[in-house]
Amino acid sequence: MTSLDARVFLALHDTLAHGPWFVLFVTLTVIGSGWGSFLIVPLFAAPRTRRFARSLALVLIATAVIVFALKKLVARARPCSSLEGVHALVFSAPSDFSFPSGHAAGSFAFAMFAAIVLVRTDAVGRVRLLRIAGAAALVLVAIGVALSRIALGVHFPGDVLAGALLGTSIAAVGARLHLSRSGTLREP
Repeated sequence: MTSLDARVFLALHDTLAHGPWFVLFVTLTVIGSGWGSFLIVPLFAAPRTRRFARSLALVLIATAVIVFALKKLVARARPCSSLEGVHALVFSAPSDFSFPSGHAAGSFAFAMFAAIVLVRTDAVGRVRLLRIAGAAALVLVAIGVALSRIALGVHFPGDVLAGALLGTSIAAVGARLHLSRSGTLREP
């Protein structure tokens, strides 16, 4: 753990863990814990969205496997376990390692995959604007999930940043493969 990561954590945690944002951060953490992935289930029912659901599910599985392996490999203690006076502000403190943040990785993988597919698939006029707005909303939720992990005292900023970059990278590769296979890729 670097001292810079600890200092940034303490500043953000002290700012975000109190006040009106707390309930929002708890809600975002619950969504980012995997419950948001259930949004995929109805997409498997319709033939029109089944390929998208399958590709997104594969992206999320790949992200989870890599996060699990990295947590075991790096074995970084969480802030609530390693910093004096910091407590996990969740129902129960996580017992696994801190690096990278699985919540950040998963939420960014979900959001970025969907955002890339929304923006890079052919659409014009109002539909295009709605897709861009939807993509932006998904990314904002992923940012909120990532920040919630710092606010709740269970991840350092470096954990969250690494998770966000990991999830975004896997999503970008997965979206590119999905779009190229489905023939709907629109070059920027």
